[in-house]
Amino acid sequence: MARSDQLRRLLASYAEADDREFRRTAAEMIADERRKNHRNLADDLERALNRNRRAGGEDALSLRPIPKSRDERPLLTLTKPRRDLAELVLSEETSQVIEDVIRENLSRTALTNHALRPRQRLLFVGPPGTGKSATAHALAAELSLPVATVTLASITSSLLGDTARNLEAVLAYAEQVPCVLLFDEFDVVAQDRGTERDHGELRRVAATLLQLMEELHGESIVVATSNHPRLVDSAMWRRFDEIVGFGSLGQDQLAALLDLRMRAMRPTFDRDTWARRLASLSPAEVELVCLDAQRRAVLAGSNDVDEDAMEGALGRMLERRRLLQDETTQP
Repeated sequence: MARSDQLRRLLASYAEADDREFRRTAAEMIADERRKNHRNLADDLERALNRNRRAGGEDALSLRPIPKSRDERPLLTLTKPRRDLAELVLSEETSQVIEDVIRENLSRTALTNHALRPRQRLLFVGPPGTGKSATAHALAAELSLPVATVTLASITSSLLGDTARNLEAVLAYAEQVPCVLLFDEFDVVAQDRGTERDHGELRRVAATLLQLMEELHGESIVVATSNHPRLVDSAMWRRFDEIVGFGSLGQDQLAALLDLRMRAMRPTFDRDTWARRLASLSPAEVELVCLDAQRRAVLAGSNDVDEDAMEGALGRMLERRRLLQDETTQP
């Protein structure tokens, strides 16, 4: 049976919605049962601890309820990380910054002992498809944290003051539940208060966000992504511990990305030639070309991804680009 001190810690962590301590204590109890050779009980407890709740359940990864808006809409989506750092190809400079941030947050205690803290507020800037959101998920995976994604649609409200209140609820949740809090399209929420499109409500929202970012504590990491950093309020930049740039990849990195995405099959095309041909595409578009080429090979009954498969996949991507461009330029 579990020790009394373990049961006390388990119940205390549940009452305080301390996910990390709850899971740590539960894992300790499972290990004790294994040492006692209670294997069936240990297996049952482990399955119960790691079992996902029902799909869409608001408390699937947290003991604390997901914050909701006045009309009962969830203000964020809590998920397990969808990417690993080993799956990404980033520029050397970007990789170094991300690795440093991971090391700092894994060494939080050592830094705290010297009155220091790790970088926790990160702004990822760069064009669409360059790996900003994927890197946020990989960061969470390295730190064994869930990803709490906040979208513009979930927090904005037509009711006066509600958007600011929603932001307060989201940041309060991140202080209580360790996670990677991901703000997509951050530039829309934190746009410069001097722009022509600005109005009173946006000024109040920006002011609230500035204050909340300044006061954020706890173990969560805030990652904001921006495709248009020039729209971000200049005062907001100072609230971030680090600004990380994302952009196009060099030829060597594109070649590495091709190797990575083709590892499940046998590429027979010239990798270096195709790294040059794909240089105008974003990393996300290169991944789509690779997936399309692999589908074409499988449907042709082959495990070889050849030149024809790559040509067909690239042609489809360029057509997709043309269609999107035509759509955005129509009056």
